[in-house]
Amino acid sequence: MRIGLLTIFRCVNYGAVLQATALKEVLSRQFPNATIDVINHYMDPRDNHLLGKITNPNTPWFQRWRNKRKFQKQFYRPDFFETRRERTIQFINKLLTPTEYIFKTPEALGKLQPYDVVIVGSDQIWNPVLNHDFKINPYLCTTIPEKQRRVSYAASFGIGTLPEEVKASFRAALSKFDVITVREETGATICEELLNTRPPVVVDPTMLLNEQGWRNILSSLGHNGESAEKNYLFAYWVRTPTQADIDALSAHAQRAGLPIHLLVAGQLPKLNFPENVLPKTDSGPCEWLAQLAESDGVITDGFHGLQFAVNFSKPVLALGELTNVKSDASRLTDFCARCGIANACAEIQEFRAGKPCTLVPINDPSVLDEGRVRSTQLLKEMVKA
Repeated sequence: MRIGLLTIFRCVNYGAVLQATALKEVLSRQFPNATIDVINHYMDPRDNHLLGKITNPNTPWFQRWRNKRKFQKQFYRPDFFETRRERTIQFINKLLTPTEYIFKTPEALGKLQPYDVVIVGSDQIWNPVLNHDFKINPYLCTTIPEKQRRVSYAASFGIGTLPEEVKASFRAALSKFDVITVREETGATICEELLNTRPPVVVDPTMLLNEQGWRNILSSLGHNGESAEKNYLFAYWVRTPTQADIDALSAHAQRAGLPIHLLVAGQLPKLNFPENVLPKTDSGPCEWLAQLAESDGVITDGFHGLQFAVNFSKPVLALGELTNVKSDASRLTDFCARCGIANACAEIQEFRAGKPCTLVPINDPSVLDEGRVRSTQLLKEMVKA
């Protein structure tokens, strides 16, 4: 059997890389004799941000010089971010081993050699705002061969409602999928509106592996936790942090009596960092996971920060724009509700304004087991069908 995995992974983003790693790992376990190709497409990790325009040798020297000055003026420790990029590429090459051939345009995917099945997902692959390289969302599979069997695992729209202007194109594309599964109830509702059938809601790929599964991956990469720092809180920001975020984290650290290790999904602006908020901008996916695993609790505005906190039974505080229907907060609230920790979600504006917020303990980690088993079985069935 040949399985093609078409998902977001070639970017300096912890959640994207780790969800792709988990899905490939679980597919390898379920189908040990299968060939599993992570389809290499579109994006080089150094080309999706300003730093990439500095380090890419194909960029003219004067543009690299100008961009370097701009980067150094705007962002915290660009040399650390370059280390992170290098660690991310090493992680991708070691654990994902993507196909040697890179599909550089959506149209090039039309030349895919036939797979028994192409799986798209997870992550926000169907977000109409984020994923439109070359004005085409590649994860809708409109450019892959017409007869290619296609399924989605834990696809996310990343928003609560689909804009009216894209509904027709999404309906046409999704109607050609053999099986659809989504990550959130809001995504199931969107699909039901488009297709008149409600797809199953499954867990994110990162949740298909339990804590021990992830610790085994860390161990295979040389991280056993014995030399890790201790007694700190782990903060993960998907949004670009503001000074208000840093000040609020510092206040929380003071109340908790613990320093905070801050990691961000993108680049970290130059801000005033007090002694109890420590930027860890050189961390690759392995270091990100290791620091979360050894922390005393997690504060995050990101979906995967929340997911891993629950998976590792860490007290957690999930921050989002809870009252804004156009925000991506539904990802956080849906998941917390399923885990019985709805009170772990708090309004980020109130946090920034100085309102004390409490990390909520995970009293029953086994709440994930049923979803993990059910989702693994669904994944196996839709690949074999």
